[in-house]
Amino acid sequence: MYRSISPRQFATTTEIPRENLEKVHFNEFKHLLNDKNVVVIDVREPEELKELGTLPKSINIPLGEVEEALKLSNECFLQKYGQNKPQKATPIIFSCMRGRRSETAQIKALQLEYKNVKNYVGGWEEWAEKNKKE
Repeated sequence: MYRSISPRQFATTTEIPRENLEKVHFNEFKHLLNDKNVVVIDVREPEELKELGTLPKSINIPLGEVEEALKLSNECFLQKYGQNKPQKATPIIFSCMRGRRSETAQIKALQLEYKNVKNYVGGWEEWAEKNKKE
């Protein structure tokens, strides 16, 4: 089952089956926040963060910037995002509002050969709901 792809697509696209994508749910996400090695990348737009709030320990890299951000040198990444660039083996958890954009970011990171990337499928929506102050 071969399909025709252009050389440009071959260089930048790797098919990642959805069933191979690692997911994180609320309790695991909450636990992983205590791990100083874990990097949380929130791919929502800055306006969403201002309006709704931010996840603990997260770096905001909007989805449209993820691929280029992960290609930056450490120095440029540090200058732009105020944190060291994650290494290829660094545990990264992507998050967004409900898990769809973060899945896209996860796929982009895997295509760039990042090895330990997960998607917080509940996203901000679940986080805010489960952390409401009563």
